Amino acid sequence: MSDKINTTQENSPVSLSVYAVTHVGMVRTMNEDRFLVDSYSSEKADSLSDIIDLPLNNKGIVLMVSDGMGGAAAGEIASLLAIDAVKKEMVFHNPPSVLQFKEQLKSSLLIANHLIAQEAEKNPALKGMGATATLAGILNHGVYIAQVGDSRAYLIRDNEIQLLTNDQSYVYQLWKSGAITEEEARVHPQRNIILQALGVQKDLEVELTQFKAQVRDRLLLCSDGLSGLLTNEEILEVVKKHPSLKDCCHNLVELANQKGGYDNITVVLGEFKQ
Repeated sequence: MSDKINTTQENSPVSLSVYAVTHVGMVRTMNEDRFLVDSYSSEKADSLSDIIDLPLNNKGIVLMVSDGMGGAAAGEIASLLAIDAVKKEMVFHNPPSVLQFKEQLKSSLLIANHLIAQEAEKNPALKGMGATATLAGILNHGVYIAQVGDSRAYLIRDNEIQLLTNDQSYVYQLWKSGAITEEEARVHPQRNIILQALGVQKDLEVELTQFKAQVRDRLLLCSDGLSGLLTNEEILEVVKKHPSLKDCCHNLVELANQKGGYDNITVVLGEFKQ
């Protein structure tokens, strides 16, 4: 993580307020995105009914965004399998150590990877389906983010925004190497080619990022339906303008749709409180 944002522990939050929404966008006919907020998922509703408050504890909280792919209903099935696997695996009957918690985050995605591949093998109509996963586990005030694919996680602190994840995509690698500019990356014809996805590769490398949460930090997870259309600065401006998590999420989706809404859009936004 860059030094742009100070990550020293100055104050310890005791709860996390969260809102989440997913939207089909302006072009697609089916929403293949899914979100997970602790025990709540988008399987039955496109948004949480309201902001929820979750106490930080020694058994952990999970937030997740998964973007399915594969055409027809396959992508929707892949992202649902990913969410369900994490929901099941990230339950602890006894408080885990930090090491156990981090290992279980990775393990839950590896299990999701196996289940998606297994389902595709059983059903030829689902061949080639896969899903991204950006999974945030919060244990007390430690935040651990596991990632496969190009869905993103951002930290907003002190009116600055920090991208916490690295897109595992061909175009992102071109941009990081300096071969193309950020604007060129945004419109590149191969921008949808991702290098890793659940259910596609037998062997996955799950990237893990971590930081200590502070009071008033905002953690944002999103699919590339948002990050592919809005710059980091545009996301920050919306977050700064809307103190309400619910208003902020809906305004981010609205802005992405105003810019074309070419893909499904999913946003999970949490704020750490004392």
